[in-house]
Order: sequence, then structure tokens, then C-alpha cells
Amino acid sequence: MEIFDFSLISHDIIIRFLSVVSSLMIIIFVHEIGHYLIGRWCGISASVFSIGFGPELYHYIDKRSTRWRIAMIPFGGFVKFADDLNTIDSSQEKTCLHDRTFDHFAAASVWKRFATVFAGPFFNILFAVSILAVLFFSFGRTITVPVITGIVPDSPAARAGLYPGDKFLIMQGTSVTSFDEISRYVMIHADEPVHFTIERDRHLFEVTITPKIEQTDDGFSNTIRVGRIGIIVSNDAKDKRKVSYNAIEAIGQSIKESRYIFQQTWSFLNKFMHGKGDRCQLSGPVRSVQIAWKVSDFGFLALLQLTAFFSLSIGFFNLLPIPPLDGGHLIFYLAEGTVGFFVPLRIQKILFRAGLILILLFMIFTILNNYIPC
Repeated sequence: MEIFDFSLISHDIIIRFLSVVSSLMIIIFVHEIGHYLIGRWCGISASVFSIGFGPELYHYIDKRSTRWRIAMIPFGGFVKFADDLNTIDSSQEKTCLHDRTFDHFAAASVWKRFATVFAGPFFNILFAVSILAVLFFSFGRTITVPVITGIVPDSPAARAGLYPGDKFLIMQGTSVTSFDEISRYVMIHADEPVHFTIERDRHLFEVTITPKIEQTDDGFSNTIRVGRIGIIVSNDAKDKRKVSYNAIEAIGQSIKESRYIFQQTWSFLNKFMHGKGDRCQLSGPVRSVQIAWKVSDFGFLALLQLTAFFSLSIGFFNLLPIPPLDGGHLIFYLAEGTVGFFVPLRIQKILFRAGLILILLFMIFTILNNYIPC
């Protein structure tokens, strides 16, 4: 019988593995601590705070009787509040909603429940913005001046009449400072008209270009279909510029970057739901781990940037109005808080089961999608 020699595993691989797992656990912790801290601030008791699922590896019970635990499977976590509505039966439903004297989740006002649930995704977003702000403040960024170096023959840009030397000023009503902003936008807006304001010989003119679909490698050995307009970017150092930010500017830039990621993610999902999105750009759990592993090749700062992106993605995903995600709960609380309509517990349970099935099917699809040729 052949025995695996663990000494063959290099020190570098172990460090990379621990770095990837740690970044994932930090994102989960940030999400759950958001729920916990705002819940405690609203006077709601928590019985369990868990990082991971499955068999318990370690636990600690604090003076408030909260059980802090680390479980074997690090791909998730949860905070269990005292008497969450999901754990009571319909006979308790009315009593719990009107009894405000106990520190139970179900007894808290609707806006306290809303704030507690919203805090998880919000902390993920705040965490990502903080990381990006620190990176922008510490290192700034290098931009490529948006002046065309060359035009691909018979490309959308060529047919639109663009020439080398033309400078992009505005794209879809937003000022442009770097070629990165143009390429990232047109990548996911193939076959959609994009409006530009161009400067040529100190004169401005408007042009609308529709990116065409091209196949390319995403840098992680995955073939994806993206939009391209056929402009060539300069690699010359004289066309690149280092931009530095003070603390306030760094925060503003990180918010702008986070908003951009949210907008593009929603744009992609909206297209995907309408059958127009490229499934090859959809990353499931397997591909996400593969991406994190490969990014760890580039060092701590690259992994930190990816952690910020994943934290934003988890915050965004949890805000989708699908039970049992946080966004699904928030819809119920909005209905209760604005029009006074409490969704009956039996209806909630039906919607939670339907939403869970939908999420599981989506996860299965994203996993299988990794093995289906594009």
C-alpha cells in the first residue's frame, strides 16, 4: 500500500492554502459580526456565533451565554439569535411580536430586526471599502492615459471613424481618466451601444460604438466572451501616470470603485436572468477558490484586493431579495414596517424552502458550469 509523503508539500503551498482559507474566514467573520454587533446594540441576545459548519473544533462561552464556535467546514457561518422567528411556531407568533420586554429577535421592533439583518451585508461592503481605501491611500494607482495608440482594422472603433491620437473624455455620461475604465465597461456590454465624447485636435465630437463579442482567456485558463471595440493601448511608460490620493480622496475612490463593481455585477446578473449573459463569466465556489489560489501567486496585496472583491460580492449576493438570503428577510421587514403587513410564518417557511431550492440549483449550475466547455 502506497503512503502519501506529506513532506512533499512545500512550505509555500501551505502558506498559500492558509492565506486563502484565512481570507475566506475573515469575510465570513465580518459578515456575521455585523449581524451580532448591531443585534447586541438593538438589545437582542445571541445564543450562538459560528464560523463554519459541521463538527465543532473549538468553542468558548462568554459572560452573555453566547457560544462562540469554530466548525470544521469553513465555507459559511451564522449567528443564532434568541427566539428567531424561524424557530418559533405559529401559536407564539402574535405574542412574540407584541411582547417588547424580552431580548429576543422576534420581540424586537421591525426596524431593529431590519437593522440587524442588513448589518451583515453592510459590514461586508464597509470592509471592502476600507481595504480599497487603505490600498489607494498607501499605493495610489497607475493609469494609462485614454489616448488611442492604434486601431484594429475593421473593428467597431475603425467603423466609427476613430484614429490614433483621439482621446476619450466621457463614456456614457461619466468622465474617463484611464483606459481601464473603458475596457472594463465595454467587456460586459457587448452588442450594446456605448456613447463616447472624443477629443481630436482640440475639437470635441460625439460617437456611439457597439462592442463586438470576442473570445479570450480570463487569465485563469478560462475561456470567456467579452465585448471589444478594437482600440490598441500604449504600453509606453510615457503614457502611464501614477495617481496618489490623500485620505479623503482614497475613501472617495474606494466608494466609486465599489459602486462600479456593484453596478457591473447587477448588469451581468440582469443580462444572465434574461438569457443574454455569458455563463462562462459566472464563477461558482470551485472557480472562486481556483481564482483565489492563483491570485495568491502574486502576493499578499493581490490577495487582499481579491478579498475586498469577494467581500463586496458576498454583500451584494446576500442583499438579493430571495429568501432565505438576508435580502429576502429585509423584504418581509419592509412590508411589515411600511404597511403593517406581517407575512404569516407558514408563508415565510414556504418561501424560504422555495428560495433555498433556487439557491441550491443555482450553486449546482455554477459548479457544473466549470466543467462545461464555453
